[in-house]
Amino acid sequence: MEKKTLVIGVIGADVHAIGNKILYHCFVEAGFNVINLGVMVSQEEYVEAAIESNADAILVSSLYGHGEIDCRGLRERCEEWGLRK
Repeated sequence: MEKKTLVIGVIGADVHAIGNKILYHCFVEAGFNVINLGVMVSQEEYVEAAIESNADAILVSSLYGHGEIDCRGLRERCEEWGLRK
């Protein structure tokens, strides 16, 4: 069975690197192929990485309290770039 590919990262100006690394290792151990974009990731970077890697999912992480604001319009941006699933 082919591994599912996930794009993960910390959106916006958030820099919580430790949580991001924990998520990375947990997903890898669970059998996923993980593209980790690191911290301070823009919406454009998520979408570009998902397209380049043919990802099955984009997982956005945020701890600094502005994640909801940073994610506004992300679904629409994905759809504009042809990511509809």
